[in-house]
Amino acid sequence: MDPLRKASLAFGSLLITFGVIFLAFALIPGLSLGLAWPGIFFLLAAGFYLPVFLWPEIRKGLVALFIPGSILFALGLIFTYNVLSADWRSWAYAWLLLVAGVGLGLALAAAFGGWGRTVLWVGLWMLSIATGTFGLFATLFGHPLLKIIGAALVMLVGILLLLRSLRKS
Repeated sequence: MDPLRKASLAFGSLLITFGVIFLAFALIPGLSLGLAWPGIFFLLAAGFYLPVFLWPEIRKGLVALFIPGSILFALGLIFTYNVLSADWRSWAYAWLLLVAGVGLGLALAAAFGGWGRTVLWVGLWMLSIATGTFGLFATLFGHPLLKIIGAALVMLVGILLLLRSLRKS
């Protein structure tokens, strides 16, 4: 299929999905965006991720879309947690997940677009350091659920670093 037609099909479908969701919230009594609005960030992230996979013939020119897509995905995670837990104070350190999103986007762009091992490692290091730092602050200052998640993230980053050091030796 012609790339322009694919683009029209993909983005038209995305807009229809948004419209159906908004219409449902407007027409169905008792249904509110109060808890569901963070899902918009996941849909927007999908809008940035999909072109890379829909058009493999021009993938190398599209892989930079992973960076804003990953930032939007991180925002979706943060806002979902905030809405479900009402722990808005976590923004004091949750912003670190946006840096982790940039790192994830760089790593994905390098992996799928051939940006080279240096960019891949920069992205992975950004992802690891930001996630580990978020985990540390979440463990120290977060609500009980976030303390558990934070401790698990700190351990995961530590395990990954140990595995990396063992692989090199």
